[in-house]
Amino acid sequence: MKKRFWKMAALGFLLGVAVNSLISALAAGGLPVAPELLERIGSLRWAMLLEFVLVGVFGAACMAGTVLYDAERLPLAAATALHCAICVGLFIPMALFLGWCGSAAEVLIMAGCQLFVFFLIWLILYIRYRKEIRQLNEMQKDYLKGTDQDNMGGEQK
Repeated sequence: MKKRFWKMAALGFLLGVAVNSLISALAAGGLPVAPELLERIGSLRWAMLLEFVLVGVFGAACMAGTVLYDAERLPLAAATALHCAICVGLFIPMALFLGWCGSAAEVLIMAGCQLFVFFLIWLILYIRYRKEIRQLNEMQKDYLKGTDQDNMGGEQK
């Protein structure tokens, strides 16, 4: 699990940086960082470096958090809630600090979108696992029927 954790964290760091770069290129109006961050830091180079590190850490935390779903003792709802709390809990202060959202209302809207996505993830996994459990139960019933018939046939001989 530790190996998978670090693999996912490394992948998440790269994805966080890549997604942020794409969004910045499309939405920042020519600046690679939010104007509020540039004004606060005072140097484009340091603002870019800070954003690079923060979005990388955010991506790493979100991707590494997926190992929660592998924990056998942790119910799906609890794993989803913990993963959601990690991601949304990191996003809110980071979005405010980096100047991604101009107001608290915008942050709440973005956090609400993330909560909705996590609900969809939980729902999809719940439906998938429920279907797999039904299939396993049917396989078990078929197996037990077969062993019962074998036992009955063996007693009659």
